[in-house]
Amino acid sequence: MSARTDQETARTFGDRGMGFGRPTAKAWPSRWFHGSILVGLAWLAVLALHPPAAQAVAGCKQLRGGSEPPCNPHLAQSRWSASHRGSYAQGSSPNRGLRSGRVSTQHIDLPGTPIQIQFSQPYPHGGRVAWGSLVDAFDRRIVFKAGVNSGRLIDLYVPEEREQNPPPPGAGGITGAYNMLDRGGRFIVPRQRFFDVFEDAANDRVNSPIALRKRFFLPERAFCGPDDVLVGATMTYDGYVAFATERGVVGTVPRKPRQMTAANLRAIAINRDCDLPDEQLETVSNNIAADEKGGIYVVTSSRMRRFDHDSAKNRLSSRWQARYQAGSEVSEIRLGAGSGSTPSLMGTGKGQDRFVVITDGQDLMHLDLFWRDRPPNDWNGMGGGRPRRMACEYPVRFGDRNATSSLSEQSVAVRGYGNLLVNNELDYEFPDGLTETLRTAQAALRGGDPDSAPKGMERIDWDPEKRRCRSVWNNREVSVPNGIPSISGRSGTAYGIEQRAGEWGVGGLNWKSGKSRFFARSDQQQCSDEALGIFERTGILPILQPTLDELPGSCQNSFYAATEIGPARSIWTGTFYGMTIYRPDG
Repeated sequence: MSARTDQETARTFGDRGMGFGRPTAKAWPSRWFHGSILVGLAWLAVLALHPPAAQAVAGCKQLRGGSEPPCNPHLAQSRWSASHRGSYAQGSSPNRGLRSGRVSTQHIDLPGTPIQIQFSQPYPHGGRVAWGSLVDAFDRRIVFKAGVNSGRLIDLYVPEEREQNPPPPGAGGITGAYNMLDRGGRFIVPRQRFFDVFEDAANDRVNSPIALRKRFFLPERAFCGPDDVLVGATMTYDGYVAFATERGVVGTVPRKPRQMTAANLRAIAINRDCDLPDEQLETVSNNIAADEKGGIYVVTSSRMRRFDHDSAKNRLSSRWQARYQAGSEVSEIRLGAGSGSTPSLMGTGKGQDRFVVITDGQDLMHLDLFWRDRPPNDWNGMGGGRPRRMACEYPVRFGDRNATSSLSEQSVAVRGYGNLLVNNELDYEFPDGLTETLRTAQAALRGGDPDSAPKGMERIDWDPEKRRCRSVWNNREVSVPNGIPSISGRSGTAYGIEQRAGEWGVGGLNWKSGKSRFFARSDQQQCSDEALGIFERTGILPILQPTLDELPGSCQNSFYAATEIGPARSIWTGTFYGMTIYRPDG
């Protein structure tokens, strides 16, 4: 099926779950279909008078607990519908995860790595699916869909096989790593200089193949120069896709495909002169976050920034900026200069302190907290030349009092006022002459070598009474070399994809004490024949062969992917050219 046919067919689907078109069972509970005319008219009146509140009631169930961010009515109402779980990018969940090492594992080989995986809402006749976009060295822009219960691949969308004139491939990298699933069941992926919007070809069918609904090429004003590309994207609370580019352009566009037009795009360029080399620009190498007050949070190579989006006034504006200690060098594990973390938002309940959380780029990494809104009137700042907006700059030592260096490339997982950080600092000397892409890949794969792998995890909390950060616990033995950690509030467990003695699996730590609860080893510790075939067909096997000979478990390497808490207490993670699912066994 050609791209044109996909798009034309998809246009007839409408906006499932939004507006006044024919509702589907996927978006509206069946009771709405059988309500009285009076109830229907009353509902329309409420919707007309109070659109945002009505939309939230109709499509958004606020989860209980003081640690839960406000529900975003424009994301799929599922357990994990956006990168880092939701717009707050906390990487934590109220849902239960694994409680012990008694698990069954399932591995799927894929022609790339899914950094983030999104789960759908239940289909009308039962079942859920998982969506993911693949990152690979050749930027083939592949998207997959898999059954949540079966774990089997339903469809693999390869543009060069499905489309008559697909965009030419670009350089591999972080573009395409971050994505989201909206409440209409559309999977939105930023790629290079366009957004791909996918959905089911057959409405409300679990086993439907993937269809390309729209490919929206952003206009030149959305970029800082011809070499600029999209990096991060998230969903705002008023239904817009917010994005950031590598060279510092921040923008918004409506999530509905019909409204994804250049006329509806708003963009702000951080850098005034786009002809300067990258090292003289503020650049972006992480995802972004958004809150219910219109804030969009972007960390650049030198500053933490907030932008405000107001759809009612059709306006995007810069709210504040604050410098942080960005450091001077980029480690091999880092994907860009400065901070290695997607901004995470802290403070969810009424009266709570509200922060944006990152790690900085100092040799000895620090945890930084910035007031999201206006700092309290009685907040005098930390002094020492730090911006008044900064509330915390706490050294991360992972339990080593004598540490002079530490490093993480992962988003900080946040639960309540608690912050979870993992150590990614390798003990390895890289050979000269590696390209940036090869160096980053080798840095991830070397995490599977027990002699090189980093160790350490730490929990650091904000104390609202004393208004300062403090270390709650550290675990110096756990090794989560490159995966993004997560937290389950109900299970009281912090999860990470660990390596132990060169073998990969999922580990769980007690969220209160930091002590290891279990380690569940993956059943597959060597690359399958199918994976080797993928490497051979793409031409990377000769490059990988020495690493695979030395580290045969590399296909279970988490390779910068998120550790996600899925349905039925399962844990899902992307791996190097694949995906692994851990399910409770009994």
